[in-house]
Amino acid sequence: MKPFIVTELEAGKLPRWALLLLCALYVLPGFIGRDPWRTQDAAGFGIALSMIRGDAADWLMPNIGNLPVPSEGPLPFWIAATIGKLAAPLVGEHGGVRLAVVALLALALVLVWYTTYGLARRPGVQPSDPFGASASNVDFGRAIADSGLLVLMATFGLLVRMHETTADPAQVAWIAAFLFGCTLALERPAAGAAIAGAAIAATLLSRGVGTAVALLLVLVVLPLVSRAYRLVGWRMLPLAVAVAAAGALPWPLLLAGGEAAERGHLLDWAAWNLGAIAGPTADSLGYFARTIPWFYWPAWPVALWAAWRWRGRWGEPAVALPMLTAIALALRALASPSGGESWLLPVTVPLAMLAAVGMPTLKRGIVSLIDWFAVTSFSLFGIVIWAYWIALMTGFPPRMAYRASQIAPGFTPEWIAVEIALGGLATLAWLALVRWRISRQPRMIWRAMALSCGGLVLAWFLLMTLWLPVFNERNTYRDVATRLAAAFDGQDACVATQDLERAPRASFHYFARMNFAARGDRCDWLLIQDDGPLARTVPSPQPGWSLVWQGQRRSDRDERFRLYRRDAERSRPDAR
Repeated sequence: MKPFIVTELEAGKLPRWALLLLCALYVLPGFIGRDPWRTQDAAGFGIALSMIRGDAADWLMPNIGNLPVPSEGPLPFWIAATIGKLAAPLVGEHGGVRLAVVALLALALVLVWYTTYGLARRPGVQPSDPFGASASNVDFGRAIADSGLLVLMATFGLLVRMHETTADPAQVAWIAAFLFGCTLALERPAAGAAIAGAAIAATLLSRGVGTAVALLLVLVVLPLVSRAYRLVGWRMLPLAVAVAAAGALPWPLLLAGGEAAERGHLLDWAAWNLGAIAGPTADSLGYFARTIPWFYWPAWPVALWAAWRWRGRWGEPAVALPMLTAIALALRALASPSGGESWLLPVTVPLAMLAAVGMPTLKRGIVSLIDWFAVTSFSLFGIVIWAYWIALMTGFPPRMAYRASQIAPGFTPEWIAVEIALGGLATLAWLALVRWRISRQPRMIWRAMALSCGGLVLAWFLLMTLWLPVFNERNTYRDVATRLAAAFDGQDACVATQDLERAPRASFHYFARMNFAARGDRCDWLLIQDDGPLARTVPSPQPGWSLVWQGQRRSDRDERFRLYRRDAERSRPDAR
């Protein structure tokens, strides 16, 4: 590692009001003024909703309207259901669950900042100071922490998944808490180990055994590669393991000591855990190869540069901790036999922290490349978002208007003055940021990520203001659920299902308050979902049942729902 100098100007802090505004614009849009969206968003909300409306068994065994979901741990939904139930009188059940996700996302951002700040203040990563002109360790640590937070918010793959009511925002928060605990342990081993152990327990109760084991391996390997962790490892590891066990074991033990349903759920959860680490396949490796380059942009090139630039000091906690955590979580993702963004998300936190450590050593050419890409791509995104929205509103030009209308067929556009004003202000703010960056050529460490983060926030804000009614129309089941509920004519009936997926099941449970059958129940109503070409054919008769209603969302002709009522004194086929 060659010496580098960071002056007071280069360590200048990002104004707190600007950082807080960026965080607010990153966190809040996407949670306001919309319904549960298919598919993961509605499904995750459905688990929390079943807990809100259900009994102790629903809290113990995650389900969506009596459909068991053994692939999900209960902790994120315990949090969502608790906040959702308390806030429901004010903002409704969905609004309360979204508040929980907002809180978890905000917690993750706060923990990332303080973790990066704590690591960057350590002597081993401080810049050289041969003439007494370098920034103080406080200023340097604050600039690196600002950079790490900007890198995290600029990461492409994180944005959408963090605004869904799933377990993913909670898992990102647990990874941030684990890294914070490991950082705190360097000065306060007991407190840091307790936090890291609690984060491991929370991970096991959220994303299963595989990710929790990956974090435990980080605790084992850290003292082997870092002298700083060797000094505290003998106190840190045993306490962290004890806290992790104490936090993680009660839930599976309650299931194991329960009745047949609880024991069956535990076995299904264990089987899912084994299947989730069954090893890579050609399909999963192909998925990761296609997804990783854009998913981790712009964090991955800067993180690789940081690993190379600090190659002589990999034992420093600021390098060793995020690097080992990123490697362990990446290996855990690759162990999955099926690709999925949920496995990639946890890596974003340590990757952003590692990239932040490399920011002071970035060459001007790399900074210019990142800035050029951000200005070009996000300016183009903004133009496209505005152009297609204007075409949708005005019908001109016709070709663009037609393409825009196909996003949500049948949707009637309306002018939304407040959203237009907010979108205009956001666009002006982006232009001001570009002008400031280009004209003043600031030298602050975080400058390379200012445009990337600001551009992504702009694109997301425009989509979640101007286009929100269109996306809501495309992704909600509200209308079809209302029509389905009307077919019951006010009856509080038991409904069996066949091939009904998680997202519509959760939405019908929410909007229509449908009482779905548990396994073994005998019901007089049957709801069937057809997908693909089958949804466009004439439905075949169901012996013993009479077709009462059929319908579908206007935006999806490859999905149809059929409601049947049992004929008197006749039997029905198996339904599940």
